[in-house]
Amino acid sequence: MRTLVFWSGIVCAALCGLIDPVWGYGVVFVLTVVQLSMLGTASDSVFLLIHYTAVLIYFSLAPAMQIATDTDFWEVGIVGQAAHTQALMLVLLYMAGVEAARLGLPEPPAAPRPAQRALGAGVAHPFLLLACLEVAFAMLFLRPDMNFTARGVISEEEAAPVQYIVYSTLPKLMVLLCCVALAIHATRQRTLWAWCVAGLAFALAAIAANPVNTARQVILIGLLPLLIHALGRRHRWTLAAVIFGAIAGLGPVLNLISRDAMWGAELASYPFSQDFDAMFVVAGILERAPSPDLGYGRYLLSAFSFILPRELKMFPGYDPLGWAAVLGNFSQSNLSLPPFTTAYFDFGLAGPALLGFAVSALFRLVDKAINPQRTLTAGYLCALVLLAAYVPFLRGPILGWGPFAVSGLVAAVVAGSLAAWFRRPAPRPARASLPTA
Repeated sequence: MRTLVFWSGIVCAALCGLIDPVWGYGVVFVLTVVQLSMLGTASDSVFLLIHYTAVLIYFSLAPAMQIATDTDFWEVGIVGQAAHTQALMLVLLYMAGVEAARLGLPEPPAAPRPAQRALGAGVAHPFLLLACLEVAFAMLFLRPDMNFTARGVISEEEAAPVQYIVYSTLPKLMVLLCCVALAIHATRQRTLWAWCVAGLAFALAAIAANPVNTARQVILIGLLPLLIHALGRRHRWTLAAVIFGAIAGLGPVLNLISRDAMWGAELASYPFSQDFDAMFVVAGILERAPSPDLGYGRYLLSAFSFILPRELKMFPGYDPLGWAAVLGNFSQSNLSLPPFTTAYFDFGLAGPALLGFAVSALFRLVDKAINPQRTLTAGYLCALVLLAAYVPFLRGPILGWGPFAVSGLVAAVVAGSLAAWFRRPAPRPARASLPTA
């Protein structure tokens, strides 16, 4: 039933979008709400729940209201209806690819209630996690200008991107992921000592992830795994509502506190914040930049090779945000370009659908790992981080998302390994001896 509703909704959104993109985005809003209602009560894919929540935030009401009121960003001016319609079709193709990878999958049974024995399985040695957390927290003070100075304040010292990863992004995510592991340990052990350790970890994480000086990607990738673990299987509506409220409501407020209030600028209320400019940027590029030659994967490889030095980056010329037409029409190049748009530049209209299919096929494997009863390991924490990282990934750009996601995965591997270090294997039940004649 859910699959039939989805494909019917995609067709309606495409037809309405051809008439008016505002109507098309409106149908996407209705479609995502209906899908969330069908996913909210079943023990189904956690990835799909987060996917439709992210679509609801960035690709439904926000662009519809922007188009209806002729809102513009980055001194681009008004973008034509044809470009907005083309941008909408890219969203629909990506959504179709995500669902196509799910065709034929049997509906999983409802997850059983966790047993008491499973609830008592905490981390092997919590003091290792606490020590790692304290070391990572201390590393933040090696470069306080990167970690305790408000974003937007210009520093006299130049900081390379690698320095930000080493002294800021990675230590902060290490603190947050250790806090997540200790919080899971406390909820399972339910002892005074475990709660005190988790409380200390949370206090240090709150200082490290102060939103005034921390990119929201760090907070999402670092703290959302705990909510996915706690709410992803049994309180699914709550998880979707928390993600939606935190980004759609709290995001622009934090942006106002950390940036605009300092410079005396005014930030319009949702959805006219720059936090929701993704589809406007896509439509603007489609209208103002000439149609590029197909990259056949080179645009995506260029974006995903963010970790390499600039001189070693794969296909540095294949950067859509570096095109002269883009730089000439937009007042800045730090723009939000969703990854399905990059896939469109690589493979045409088939690109978004192929990317959605590949991403959804990957998360079919991740979904299998999401079980609140699982032992806390590096693999389980990595699965939680991947689900959390999907939210900023879908908005884009890949180049800005990559260092946060990789740092989160590194922190998950370290925290998960420490959580499982020297864990004693569960005793095997003794075999019943055969009666002797």
